[in-house]
Amino acid sequence: MSDNNQVLKYSRYAIGEIILVVIGILIALQINTWNQSRLRVKKEIEILKSFQGQFQEDLDEFDVSLAFYRGAKISIGIILDHIENDRPYNDSLKNHFFTSTRFYGDSDLDNNVFETLKSVGVDLISNADIRKRIVKLYEDDDEWINNFEIVYRDFLLGSSQDLLNTRFKDFWNGDYRDLNFQGEMIPLDYERLKSDQEYLYFIRTQKHHIGWLIEKPLESTKSKLLVLSEDLKKEIERLENK
Repeated sequence: MSDNNQVLKYSRYAIGEIILVVIGILIALQINTWNQSRLRVKKEIEILKSFQGQFQEDLDEFDVSLAFYRGAKISIGIILDHIENDRPYNDSLKNHFFTSTRFYGDSDLDNNVFETLKSVGVDLISNADIRKRIVKLYEDDDEWINNFEIVYRDFLLGSSQDLLNTRFKDFWNGDYRDLNFQGEMIPLDYERLKSDQEYLYFIRTQKHHIGWLIEKPLESTKSKLLVLSEDLKKEIERLENK
């Protein structure tokens, strides 16, 4: 065999080896990419399910908060009915004066799952529409609920120093350890309250504030949560059958 044939033989062998190595590398890369993709989808499903659970907890909390503030509105209605219709004082009114000024203070969303998502990157959620709605929910709606409840809190606490302090024996007299927030506020002069325009303006405005600052943000966000929860269910099914 000539030297040229020998060189050609070895060249073909070497090229064949290189091709096999390249094919092996490409296959390994493809397998690695597939595994990474599979793990990413698994993680995405996991976090979407976490959002599902969190949303249900938030919805339950919203219902508790709304019931709490609607109790305050009921008491405001009873107080106004007595004052505007010149009804005599009865002992239950001291409880309604207390209930009318209650503040819940924890109506916003729980951010734990969203913080977890941010730590791994919001792009983990592949559905652009769902990703956008989740981000908006926590960056806009949650801020709306939190800020408006703070406005309402400051309205109440401000009134305790500037208005209610001259019209009631004390503010929030009750057992703070009682989860039902039972207590009383006794008016110094109930008959005088009936013609007290400053107090009447306050309590009527308070009722409106509960609607605009508490119920509207919560009801609006609650509707979004319900729709988003259904869409998450569909997205999880799509990913699991992918």
